Amino acid sequence: MNTRINPKDGATLLWVPSGTFMMGSTEFEVRQLWDKNKWHEEWIDLQVGGKDWVEELFPHEVEIDGFWIYRDLVTIGQYYFFMQDTGYPAPVDDTIHGSWNSAWQNGKPVAGTENLPLSSASWEDAMAYCQWAGVRLPFEAEWEYVARGPEGRIFPWGDIWELNACRCGDYVANKSFQSNDEWRLWLIGRGRNWNGRHPASSWLGQHVAQVEGPTIVEFYPRDITWCSVRGMAGQVREWCVDWYDPDYYTRSQRKNPQGPEQHGSRPGHEPCRVLRGGSWSSPAYTSRGAQRLFYLPDRRDTNDHGFRPVCN
Repeated sequence: MNTRINPKDGATLLWVPSGTFMMGSTEFEVRQLWDKNKWHEEWIDLQVGGKDWVEELFPHEVEIDGFWIYRDLVTIGQYYFFMQDTGYPAPVDDTIHGSWNSAWQNGKPVAGTENLPLSSASWEDAMAYCQWAGVRLPFEAEWEYVARGPEGRIFPWGDIWELNACRCGDYVANKSFQSNDEWRLWLIGRGRNWNGRHPASSWLGQHVAQVEGPTIVEFYPRDITWCSVRGMAGQVREWCVDWYDPDYYTRSQRKNPQGPEQHGSRPGHEPCRVLRGGSWSSPAYTSRGAQRLFYLPDRRDTNDHGFRPVCN
């Protein structure tokens, strides 16, 4: 059997066979993709890798043992069931979300959101859920192996960017962002107003992020990996268990790497955990399977962080 059901939350798990793949990217591959899609070079220096840190620009062969993975992201409904069973609080930061920008009101999901991916979870929230459900968060190498496969695809569907293939910011905005400033102006405008709202001209000023950002995964049949996992290029960014270290690839073990023993964040950053995958609000380049991201593990101040458990 290549599928199974977790009786705790009803999630479908798929078997990922063992294999070997090339983790990371060469700078030539990255710049070739950037030139082809006319993405601004500043994004390479900001998040892909550069002279000050390695990030993904250290391709290395990795061998992964087989494991089980959730076919889909954990949903709001599944998370609410966990909350009811354990008394765990809703994953909402009212100072940033507010009732106007959240799928949660009075500690309960807004009606009709139960099948949407959870989009405001901290790493600590994800860990608590996994402990309850008898599963775990994936290691960064496991996540990339599922997203790219033995062939090392750039995107789950192949090596060519397709605007309509996944739920990313470019698709939601119906335009291809060329720079970081252009993307931020679309999403948040020039900052929030006195009442906490974003300008009416921005996307967040017109929409309820956690309700209208992510969607049901079936809407994007192209966003499916070689082993039939859905929604890894869009929807929400996904937590991994690893500490984040921008230079970890230079010393990563070959077989089943489990991340650094301690954090190694960039100067000026607090210790962070790894995030992977694109989201409904992020630029297209983050939909690449090799893209590394990071965030503070206790923060709930986002509208695009979720998770997808695995187990041995």
